[in-house]
Parts: sequence; C-alpha cells; structure tokens
Amino acid sequence: MKRFTLTLLALTSSSLAASPPDLSWQAHSDARALPSEAALQQQLQRERARLCDAPRFDASKLTSDQLGAYQNMERLLAMLGPSSESRATFEQTFAKMTEAYAKTAPLTPPKVPATLAEALKDAAAWLEKRESAGLKAFSSSPDAKDAALASRAAESAALLGKPNAALAALLAAHRLQPQEPQHLVNLGGVLVTLGLPGDALTVLDAAAKLQQNTTGPLGWSNPAVLSTNRGLALTALRRFDQAETVLRRAIAAEPMLSEANAGLSVALTCQGKFAEAAKFARAGARRTPPKTTAQTQPQTPQEIEVTTGSADVLTRLPAAFTFDLSHGKEASLPNLKLPQTPAEAVALRSRYEKLQDELDDRATSLRNRMDELDMQLRDRKESAFTRARRNALWDAMLSIDQEPHMRALVEAKRKTQYDAPRLQQDFYNCEGGCVVDEISRRVRSQEEFLALCVPALESQNNKWRGAMHGHAENLGAYFKQGYKLLTGLAANASDPILHERASLYAELWATSLYSGYVGTAYGWASALTPHYQEWCLKSSASAAPVVANELVLPKADGCKDLLGASTFGFSLPLLSFKVSCESLSMTTASPGWLGAFGQLNHTFGTEDYTVTVGVQESIEAGSIVGIESKQGVYITWGADGITDAGAVVKTSVKVVVKGGGDSKASPGSEIKALSGKWSFIAKSSR
Repeated sequence: MKRFTLTLLALTSSSLAASPPDLSWQAHSDARALPSEAALQQQLQRERARLCDAPRFDASKLTSDQLGAYQNMERLLAMLGPSSESRATFEQTFAKMTEAYAKTAPLTPPKVPATLAEALKDAAAWLEKRESAGLKAFSSSPDAKDAALASRAAESAALLGKPNAALAALLAAHRLQPQEPQHLVNLGGVLVTLGLPGDALTVLDAAAKLQQNTTGPLGWSNPAVLSTNRGLALTALRRFDQAETVLRRAIAAEPMLSEANAGLSVALTCQGKFAEAAKFARAGARRTPPKTTAQTQPQTPQEIEVTTGSADVLTRLPAAFTFDLSHGKEASLPNLKLPQTPAEAVALRSRYEKLQDELDDRATSLRNRMDELDMQLRDRKESAFTRARRNALWDAMLSIDQEPHMRALVEAKRKTQYDAPRLQQDFYNCEGGCVVDEISRRVRSQEEFLALCVPALESQNNKWRGAMHGHAENLGAYFKQGYKLLTGLAANASDPILHERASLYAELWATSLYSGYVGTAYGWASALTPHYQEWCLKSSASAAPVVANELVLPKADGCKDLLGASTFGFSLPLLSFKVSCESLSMTTASPGWLGAFGQLNHTFGTEDYTVTVGVQESIEAGSIVGIESKQGVYITWGADGITDAGAVVKTSVKVVVKGGGDSKASPGSEIKALSGKWSFIAKSSR
C-alpha cells in the first residue's frame, strides 16, 4: 500500500514557565474563551435531564436528517434560557420528536458481556452488520496480517475520523498480539465512541489485567488513559458513582486528560453535584489544567475578560500562554518636535496639521484594505477548528490592554494622557476661571494685559511641553510593547489573507495612537487664535523644516514552524495530515480499504474522541540529525469535525547536519519519527 506524508507544523510556546525548562506544550483549546463556573453551573442544572436520562431511542437507526433535526433541537434548547417565552413550545416539540423516534428506532439496553470473548464477538457482529464491505476489504489487505500494521492502520483510521474502520483494525491487532494491553485500551475507547459501552467495559477490564504502569504518547500515563475510557463507559451505562471514582483517579494520575475532566463533569451533574461539575466542565474545555500544586504540569495564569457584546462574561488565558509571541516586531514612537515658545507653536501649526492629515489618510487606507480582507474572510468556508483559532486570535488582539505585561503600561499612559490637554484647557478653553479670564479681570488696559499674558503663556507652554514629554515617555513604552505584542500575534497566522488582516490591524493601532499624540500638539498650536497671538505672543518664530521622524512599522512574517521551514513530514499509511498555526487538514490520496468504510457523520456514541501520536525523542530528517521532539501530538474529533489539536516538543532544538555545522531543515523534510505509540481516548461531548 502506498504510504503518504503526515505533515506537522510545530506548535510551540515559550511561555510555560512551570513546565520543565526545555519542554514546550501548546494546545489550541487553551485559547478558548469560557464562561464562569457560576454560569456553567446554571447551564448544567438546566441540561441535567438531557445529560443524564437514559436515551429513548437508538441514534444509529435514524437517518442523518432525523438525527440532525434532533441535535439541532437539542442545541436550540441549550441556548434558550429558562425564562424564554418560546422555551415551552420548543420543549413540547422536542418531546414529541423524542417519542416518535422511540417508536421508529427502539433502543436495546446495553449489556455488559461476562467475558472478553463475548465482547469481541459483539464488536465483530456490529461491524458485520454495519460495515460488511469495509470489513471484507480490510481483511483482504496486508494490514490485517500483521499486528504492528493493523495498529498503525487503526491509528490512521482514527485520525481520519473513522472509528468504525479503526475498530476492524484493532480487532485484528488484538487477535495477532493478544498480550498487548494498548490494543485493548484503544479498542475500549473506540467501543465507547461507537455506542457500545457494555462491551467497552469488559474489554477495558481485560486490558487492566495486562497493563503495567507505563507512559504513552505525550508522556501521559497509560493507566490514566485506560481509566478515562473506563469512566466514560460507566457514564454511558449510567453508573455515575462508579464513573466518578474512576475518572477522579484518571485526573489525579494525568491532569492533562481533559477528556477525564469533561466526563467527570457529566458524572457529577447526574448526581446533583452541580458546583463541582461546573469546575470540571471548565477544566474539560481546555487541555491544560487550572493551577495545581503539581510542578510537573503546565500551570495556567490569571485569566482575561473578553468583550462579547452581550451580558455573557467570558474569560481567556493570556496570549503568551496560547500563542507564540517570539516573532513580534519592535517599533518606536516618532520623536515629535515640540515648541520651545508659544510663537514657535503657532509656526508649527501648519506642519502638525499636515502630519495629522497624512496619518488620517494612512489610517483610512488601512481601514479600506481591512474591509476588503474581511469580505474575503467572510466568504470563506472554513472548518470549526480554523474558525475557533481565528476568533481566539482576534479576541487576543482586541484586548491587549488586559495582558499581564501591558497593564502597568496602560495605567502609566492613562495617568499622563490628559495632562497636556488639561493645561491647554486651564489657560484659555474653560468656562470661567481660566488663566486668561483671571488676567482679564485684573487689568484695565491692553498694555497691562500683554505684560501679564505673555509670561503666563510662556510659562504654560513650558508646563505643556513638559507634560507632552512625560506622556511621550509613557506612551512610547506602551506603543513599543503593544506593537510588538500585536505583530507577535499576527505572526501566528499562516494564511496570507488572515496574516495581512492581522498585520494591518497592528499598523492601524500604532498609526491611530501616534495620530492622537500629534493631534494634541496640533490642538495646542491651533488654540493660539489670532486674538491671543496678537495679545499674548512676545514675537514670531519660524517652523522647523522636519517636525518628526518617519513612523516606521515593520511587519512580522506569517507563521513558521519550529525551525523556520514551511512543513515537516513523517509517514503514516492512508493519509496526509497537516496542522498549521490556525488550520488543520487531512486527506487520503489513495484510501484503499479505508474507503470501503462508510462515513459515520457522528451518529455514534459520545461523538468526541482524541487520538494521541507518539514521536521519538531523537529523529532523523534526511542528512539532518539531532532534532529533539520529546512527546508527540494529538487531535480531537467532534460533531463539527476536528475541534482541537496540540503538541509537546523540546524547546532547546538544535539541528546538526552530519559532518558538522548547524543548519535548518528544508521545507518538506520527511521525518521518520513515529514512536509506534498511540492512544484512542473517548470524550463525552454532552
């Protein structure tokens, strides 16, 4: 069988200080903005019946249209609040739909086989009934004759979203290598996902008798993965108290198993423990667990509130935790010439006006181009994975002021930004009580007014100039760090349109910030009207030929992988798999026997599952050796396709060409780096 390239763009972050010093972990789900535990608790209370009541019908017997209608109604009811006027009507419709499906697709209660042989027989019967053509095609392939090939074939099928095909391959792998516990652990996860929790429980109990305390892909405990699959099987069988015990054990052994956290949330909800269930529901929505005392795991920092435009309050993790910010570009606030005297301010007025007009034109051009790009992005058909990553990027760019390292700079800028305008207002733009008003009340002639106003305006100009210099210092520090952060975020986009849109936003942000500063100088110069110019200026002055140096805003390149190449690849049967900064795609150039299996469209079991793939610690890419990628990668499938992906790699990467010298890998280098370890982990999507 032809073998295809599995392509992986490195997902790295240098911000996880609590991780081992040379280890970098990044998961796309960590960028998700989430509701509070209190909001989740209310949601779980509303949805308890849907989550916990026994199903009334067999979803596998429904047509795709019937199942889609049912799932859409479920989502609609989940979105409607308890006080919604239309909720009662929709609940009645949903009840009638459920009753009708119970008659047309009656459910056979799941049974728990007494022996492993019975469970394997049930699984084979399930395949024979639903996938006879696929089973026949696989059985005739070389992959069905060798345990290692069968396991790798199951891995490929699971990565491609076909757990039904993975089932056939795992049954063969176990038959050929019955003492390998991981075949049974993966098989148990597949059976849970396919809606066979009773068979899964028996298979996983058999795996537990064989399994030792070993480590699998991503450094996760194999017994913890087994416990996660077992806990979800118990949840599906509605043995919620038993599921709670098993899933707590899995989380204690491996906090990174968000699948166990999500499953525990369901088990707790169904026992009425809503407050604790909300805590684990939130932990299950991201890969990296909240702060714990375990120093071997990444630790999440304080979260940032996201503006949603509604009453809902969502929070996200800081950008440095979820994006690679190392490619941000530095820029400096231009040095704007400030008038030494009021007369020089009058002379500089036209120069300030010209500069501000240029900045306004530049900002308008940027907005127009951004509107064009927005239209292109709106017209695209993109996966839920790509859309979620793009939204997370925008959320981060729109809320940079809340980033931990920006807060002090924001506060310093805020404290000085009104000092210069206030001095202008205090002199002659207020309604009574201004310096000019006070002088006018004290004098009786123009000569007396001039004698007092000229030195007063010169003194106010000096104060104003000092305030502008002070604000420039704070504004410049904010400008420098903010632009570096925005361009660092923009560098996480590999798509040319998305990258350009993000880069233009960074440029518009900087241009508008500088324009505001120039506008303050223009306002001071313009306020010296001919009236005050005649009465309060000591003499005239000429303007400087150059009022400011150029505003230079370098752009960061689009997303690159760890070594600056466009792709890395390593071989897997059946598929080509590519993860970039904001997108993920998989294709099969020649599906072979896999094409004989039908597409399930998630009419099965829990819908969600995760596949982890191990990578060797030392790998070779052509003539390049020495790349260290310690752990591996994972992807998660859900009802909307691929919903999450991530990787853990060594950050201390050094590429050494055979024969000496440092080098970078060339684009498309094929890395034979798979360790042979992989795991299938069920995940409750309820």
